[in-house]
Amino acid sequence: MAGVSGVVLPDTSVWIGHYRGHAPALRALERADHLVTCGPVVAELVQGLDPERGALLWQRMAALPWVELGRAEWRTVGEVAARLRAGGAPAGLTDVQIAVAAAAAGATLLTADTDVGRIKQALPGLAVRVVAPRRAA
Repeated sequence: MAGVSGVVLPDTSVWIGHYRGHAPALRALERADHLVTCGPVVAELVQGLDPERGALLWQRMAALPWVELGRAEWRTVGEVAARLRAGGAPAGLTDVQIAVAAAAAGATLLTADTDVGRIKQALPGLAVRVVAPRRAA
């Protein structure tokens, strides 16, 4: 994917686009061992699938390196969410968790969510690449 190098953490919106055929470049990144994931992304994906498809997705995602959120990262999640709320532009806690995971891993957050700019302002050091927004279903 042009403009993305190093380790990449695709968020849920990118994985959904990938599975709908809108983001085939993830295959190349996956083969090159550039992808990581985190629990909140996997949970969001699995929740939207029937048990059989969820089990298949789990196998695929479990094979990727995972970014775990430790105590320091959970504190950062709370602090970033508080800064956003205090600034009058709150963000979903799951989105903040995913952004903190990407920052903690030194990964670029790959997203189709254009609202991520608010989180980036509240989370110094977060590298973001916004891809084409999600297509309406």
